[in-house]
Amino acid sequence: MTAVYLWEIFVNLIENTIVAYLLFHRLTLRNSKYYIVTFISFVIFSSILVSYCNFHQINTTTTLLALFLFRMIFIFLCFKNTFSEKTFTCCLPSFMSIFADQITYTIALIISTTNLTSFDFSGDNRIVSTLLFLFFIFLSMIVFLHFLNDISSLPQKFDVFVVITTIIALFVSTFFLNIIVELDTETLPTKYRIQLNSISIFILLVFLAMLFLIQIISKTCQENIKLAEQIHMHEKNKERNKTILQSAKSLQKWKHDYSNHLAVIHELIKAKSYHQLSQYVSQQRDSLPQTFPIISTGHHIIDAILTDKYAIAQSEHISFMYSVILPKHFPINDIEITGILGNLLDNSIEACINIERKKDISPLIKVFLKPQRSMYHIHVENSSSGNYLYKLNGQLDSTKTDQKNHGKGLTNVKEIAERNSGFCNITAEKDSFTVDVYIPLLTER
Repeated sequence: MTAVYLWEIFVNLIENTIVAYLLFHRLTLRNSKYYIVTFISFVIFSSILVSYCNFHQINTTTTLLALFLFRMIFIFLCFKNTFSEKTFTCCLPSFMSIFADQITYTIALIISTTNLTSFDFSGDNRIVSTLLFLFFIFLSMIVFLHFLNDISSLPQKFDVFVVITTIIALFVSTFFLNIIVELDTETLPTKYRIQLNSISIFILLVFLAMLFLIQIISKTCQENIKLAEQIHMHEKNKERNKTILQSAKSLQKWKHDYSNHLAVIHELIKAKSYHQLSQYVSQQRDSLPQTFPIISTGHHIIDAILTDKYAIAQSEHISFMYSVILPKHFPINDIEITGILGNLLDNSIEACINIERKKDISPLIKVFLKPQRSMYHIHVENSSSGNYLYKLNGQLDSTKTDQKNHGKGLTNVKEIAERNSGFCNITAEKDSFTVDVYIPLLTER
């Protein structure tokens, strides 16, 4: 008898280790430093609870309910996901256990029509039965981890529906399983046991199919939203690019006419027509572009962007350092470089404007563009107040109050980089905020 209990404890440890792996990979810990301690604690306490229920011969429904409540309390204390994510994820281990129980029990019924206990823990083949049970637990975990993502992207009312449906499906299946197990062979022949258990398994499979259907719908919705955002950002970058080019053309035109203006001024001075000279200078001053073509790198879009942002930085008393080395073949198009540099410099200027100014120290923006090995490196760094907001998944969040219409700049930069097989690194420190974009260089354009 002692060997049976030791075997049960061992099985509980393995099962709860599999469950813990599922939970800890779907949810985000409040404090990742205590990952191992929290993981081990969950496995030990879950195993103790199940072993206690088995020792006192508590029925399956009560055991699952007690285990579900323990997991819910543990998850709510240790993880920082949304309520629906926590509840839904907590239901998955119960689903795994019921599904594995019913599949194993059905196999036992089919193989052994004379001795229904042959595959039970107390029977001769309990090791085979247990290994089958653990196999189906492990298989369920793999399916949930690789094919069923979280439901955080679903509308709030919809994910509540999913959670409620999950709980109902689990308890209906448990109820069926209890009835089948508790009835003796004379009351309910093996043939009908198999049929009832098959119905219960069918309920779980239908429910599982519903989850995957919801997952497909959710993924499609997210892709549509992402595509709409990309189109919106592309149009926004296109308009920004158009404005910058118009400004650059205006500067070029003024520069072209500069020598003619000087000639007219010289003649008016020579003729001592000072009143007419004053009027002419006033007219030219009014038509003078706000920014001057002080930055020239050889790339007209980069020149226009840096010139425009440099002028804004000067007006806000922000130091602006830049260095640009162009590759032979530029790896991205004009709209994309506008999207990257425009968004990053807009964010940098805004951060420097909002920073608390120190005496005799101006906020600083550094911009470096250069080939680096087989990549083109775009580096934008700015002074920072060190106040950052983070999402539940650990990613940076916008500090602006209008979250719906703001905070898309960095996302746009990442998408442009990834679309061109590149990547983006963000470094948020106490005194500085840095974004490094790497895009593979082209051998041909």
